[in-house]
Amino acid sequence: MTDTLKDFDTTAKAAGLNFLLIGGHAVNAYGVERTTVDLDFLVLSNDLQKWKSALLSNGWLISYEFPHFIQFKPPDPHGFRVDLMLVDAETFAKLYKDSSEVSYGPCRLRIPSLLHLLALKLHALKNTDRQKIGKDYSDILALIHTHKLDIHSQELQTILKKYAPPIIHQRLLRDTSSDKSD
Repeated sequence: MTDTLKDFDTTAKAAGLNFLLIGGHAVNAYGVERTTVDLDFLVLSNDLQKWKSALLSNGWLISYEFPHFIQFKPPDPHGFRVDLMLVDAETFAKLYKDSSEVSYGPCRLRIPSLLHLLALKLHALKNTDRQKIGKDYSDILALIHTHKLDIHSQELQTILKKYAPPIIHQRLLRDTSSDKSD
């Protein structure tokens, strides 16, 4: 992971491109141990052509491309694949503004605020296939538990109401309430 991360970070910085580390590695950066086999980044959709140019010219290959997502294979066949989640300027600016810089592996990277990371994870759960896999839900529970977040706080309830499918919202209320009774 470290070589892929360093290569990606170097490529992005040389091209003047901003990004946020999201996904499993962002969960790890928040102190929750989670195994993952890819690197996920949130990027500005308006920069897509710049990302393609920078990565392709450095030996990366496109695996998949969809309207809000593009996946790259690294030049090193043993490296981690990279997923870029594309968001509009307003969303990127909001998340970037509230992000923080952390040391992660060999790099200094920006990660979303904890609440924004939870919102991203909740939004991912709107995809029923991701609900079946369970990684995002486990990440959310672990982050709430590790950081001793109050599930009933106004901030967290606002995020849950906006991003969580109703069934996930109810499940989180149930599962975090049972944590307190143990």
